[in-house]
Amino acid sequence: MRKNAKFAAKQMQRWHEQGRTGVKGYCLKTCREAWKIPARYPSAIVAWNNTPKKHKHKDWKCAPIGAVHYYRGGRYGHIVIQSELRNKVWGTDLPRVDRVGLHHRRLPVNRWKYKYLGWASWLNGYELPLKDMPK
Repeated sequence: MRKNAKFAAKQMQRWHEQGRTGVKGYCLKTCREAWKIPARYPSAIVAWNNTPKKHKHKDWKCAPIGAVHYYRGGRYGHIVIQSELRNKVWGTDLPRVDRVGLHHRRLPVNRWKYKYLGWASWLNGYELPLKDMPK
């Protein structure tokens, strides 16, 4: 696992700049690879459902760089990584399908009608080393 949350966000940025493809429907895989975390759960929604309550947070404004945001929708849900910009996240399939991209955190809600669930400091059984965590 990466020791610094900024590296996970920067990895997503590098993949975006490189035009990485082959990510359609693989949001959880892409996010955990950016964090260098092994596979555990089959989908984003299952990962959220297995995140301990103490690691779940509702206020998106408090999400530090590298935190993972979750959405409920479709069969598998969706997950993205907080960027260095307050309202922007790195994810897959938005704004373009089958690409890593930077977009407004509400785009999955507005475009796909998904429900924002919150952000977490936990991913696939690993506590993320996030800085500036809310008290």
